[in-house]
Amino acid sequence: MSKTFHCPNCGAPLSEPLQERVVIRCAYCSSSVIVPEELRHSLPDEPILTPAESLFNLPKLANAMRQAAALNREGKKEEAVQLLLDQLGLEDQEAHQIITQMDKGQIIQLGGVENRFTGHTVTLNGENSGQLLTLLREGKEKEALEHYQRLTGAAEEDARLALDAMQMATTLLDQPPLRQEHSQTAKIAGGAASIFAAGGCLSILITALVLLFTFGVVVWALVSDGGPLEGWWTTINPFARAPVVLSFGGQGFSNGTFDDPREIAVDEEGRIYVSDYRTGRVQQFNPQGKFLHLWIEKSIRQSGASSQPTINSLDAGDDGILYIVYDGAIYRLNTAEDAVLPPIELDQLSIEQVFITPEGKIAVIANGDDLALLTADGEMEWIVKDAIESVTGESELTAYLGGDGLGNFYLAGAFTYSVFKYSADGKYLNRFGSRGDEPGEFRAINAVRVDSQGRVYVSDTKGVLVFSATGQYLHTLPVQGVAFGMDISPDDRLYLITNQPKVVVYQLAKD
Repeated sequence: MSKTFHCPNCGAPLSEPLQERVVIRCAYCSSSVIVPEELRHSLPDEPILTPAESLFNLPKLANAMRQAAALNREGKKEEAVQLLLDQLGLEDQEAHQIITQMDKGQIIQLGGVENRFTGHTVTLNGENSGQLLTLLREGKEKEALEHYQRLTGAAEEDARLALDAMQMATTLLDQPPLRQEHSQTAKIAGGAASIFAAGGCLSILITALVLLFTFGVVVWALVSDGGPLEGWWTTINPFARAPVVLSFGGQGFSNGTFDDPREIAVDEEGRIYVSDYRTGRVQQFNPQGKFLHLWIEKSIRQSGASSQPTINSLDAGDDGILYIVYDGAIYRLNTAEDAVLPPIELDQLSIEQVFITPEGKIAVIANGDDLALLTADGEMEWIVKDAIESVTGESELTAYLGGDGLGNFYLAGAFTYSVFKYSADGKYLNRFGSRGDEPGEFRAINAVRVDSQGRVYVSDTKGVLVFSATGQYLHTLPVQGVAFGMDISPDDRLYLITNQPKVVVYQLAKD
């Protein structure tokens, strides 16, 4: 037999809810009533959030959205929908609408979902939101109030609550660095105001919760994929797939700053090396980002003002040797002894990329897309001429090189917009990727690396795209700015040098 309690507003008898509910609606006066704690059903070990309960757990709400977005990017739309149904307690139509908004790159409007508090849903369109926003910014609060009531039929008290929420959202959005275009602000603020767009006696608690949810909607819009604060959010997001654990640098020519840096490498001790593109500067930092040493490379094939070489590639071996590629050769520094070693040059081959294998051998890309493996002393073991062109029939002028712990090599073609996998003895195995703006497609490739789990990371102007060892697209790591060079340490830290210019270090997750 169910237990009863009474509505604090009208005194009508209310029955305990059949499911776990924090708030229910009085059937007599439509008031929102908090269920006494002793009448709330206990939750299962893995609770399913109703839309109302999700207000109490914004981190879980955000995590569910992130998981659904990841599934959607992988083409698993129905699985994404089911995840929203299971974790947030949405209805089927609402879950499908959210996935559709993700596909179109739209801000996810959750206000309509939460309007179950008020008995019916009213959503403001972009034009109406824009009109209200203009009136509020002009200080015409009375006109805005009357206009809102005409649009929604809301009572004056609820209309004021709605406009308060709208003003809160727009005030936040008008502050640097959050400032948005007017149409974007109207869309977000309209979602906030829509939460309040219906009559009913709302308690102070419900008002506070909905205001909290409004703030969550605004923040979610700003930091979600493509949002203006996406890159900043990665540095503080406790739920990030790969949190940022270190960031340093800046523009300049002093120690610890960079001028157009393009290459980065990390040695087995965690020391970080960064090279400028055309100044010849190569800097060394300790694992915490403190400047240690500066080398300035000089071209032996140029003189005068143009003697600074263009550094094309950088890698560090486990023996303390730093490998620097310019002028078609590999120049080597013994960083422990601060000594220059003889360069490695190949007859009729202009070396453009270098990658040191786990065994200490030297893999190189030369003449655009020739793949070769050298001994530690620079003697050639084998070469695959035109490694990419022989597969595609298309000319490839710039290929980037990486490798995994099994000895396989990955070539990322800047002109073919694909990644090509080769075995440890130079046999072609697989190709994945294509040109475009869809998930898993490339816009402009800059580097390729592989972590200890076999996942392939490709830096692109879109961010860092992550693939499985077989080439299945997994997700994209957002980057503040554009990622150029990359390296991955044995403890699965991803090191990026960006055009900010900064070094950014991510801690990658294990499978």
